[in-house]
Amino acid sequence: MRPLKNRKPFTLFKKETKAGIVWYARFWDEASRCYAVTRSTGVSAEGKKQRRYEAEQAAREMLQGIRFKPTAQEKPFIQYVADFWLPDSPYVRECALVKKKPLSADYVIMNHETVRRHLEPFPAFRGVTLRNLTPGVIRDWMTWAAENGRSGRSVNTALQAMRIPVRYALAREELDRDPFRNIKEAPENMREKGILSPAEVSRIIAAPVRDPRTRLAVLLGLLCGLRRGEVRGLRWGDVANGVITVCGNYQEREGLKAPKCGSNRRVPVPGSVQSALDAVYTLFGSPGPEGYVTAGIITPSKPLSTKYFQRALSNELRAIGIPEDEQKRRNLTFHGLRHTYITLGRLAGITDMEIQALVGHRSPGMMERYSHAAQVLDFAAAREKIEKAACG
Repeated sequence: MRPLKNRKPFTLFKKETKAGIVWYARFWDEASRCYAVTRSTGVSAEGKKQRRYEAEQAAREMLQGIRFKPTAQEKPFIQYVADFWLPDSPYVRECALVKKKPLSADYVIMNHETVRRHLEPFPAFRGVTLRNLTPGVIRDWMTWAAENGRSGRSVNTALQAMRIPVRYALAREELDRDPFRNIKEAPENMREKGILSPAEVSRIIAAPVRDPRTRLAVLLGLLCGLRRGEVRGLRWGDVANGVITVCGNYQEREGLKAPKCGSNRRVPVPGSVQSALDAVYTLFGSPGPEGYVTAGIITPSKPLSTKYFQRALSNELRAIGIPEDEQKRRNLTFHGLRHTYITLGRLAGITDMEIQALVGHRSPGMMERYSHAAQVLDFAAAREKIEKAACG
């Protein structure tokens, strides 16, 4: 590899201005390896030898006062990472405009908030630039985070909020080494999502309907496998001939957008879901095809808030005898209804390929994470099948 050529601290050039032709100087920034600052010397290019010597003398005097804009390497590390996770940052704009894979506003805000909450308080980060960030500082932060009660999941989320900006700088050749290369994630104690048993699902379907919107919201997750954003983004025009076309995902900060991971799909509508749809349709006085299925009564132009859905599930579970303390102990959440849908589908004998298409998962591995057959296993029936197989 050829050594970098040493550059002159400045070069001169002439520029025509309102006051005549004037000498200007470009000043060399060693950190960014380019002529990064241009200033007028104030010397007119006229007379003998166009006064070049005077311009050089003026440029030398100016040299000591020139302040270059910090490069990515020289920026304080925390400032670099916080700026990286802003809605108008180069990375966010590149994802949207060049890669055609825009980041969700929630994702960007979440990472920016992670920097504020988990990284900025660490004292050792305050004197560190991107250039001199070391694996040792990162490991010291991980120890500090654990000592200050951060969970393994929080630590790993913060590691990602740092790792992505650093590797972006590497890709732009603004950094020549990766301090995260040998940093491993912290172990996480992930709670398994709780699911409902077939008997509990049947009790929900058979229970008296107190609020048609509550029942519909729960059944769309439970019997159609829709995510919460997909339930919120569902419009009446998406339901036809016993089939739901999942093509919308309503997020608070972004409004209606495409489903997560591009998982547009078609889902059959069971009879109990169709009955709930009919009840809500009547309740709203036959809304048009663009109306949201889970529209708010006060603001029908928007779907119900995200908090509504967990309350809806909690109300339906209490109605069938599952109190709130048991809901928390079993980790029963609205997203867990999607886990129930996948698990019950597999127990019913639907092929994995069919289930993957119905829920919009991109890989069989993801579907495995959502399947929790052990939670709904009927041990008596399993014992009977094993005994029958063993005894012929």
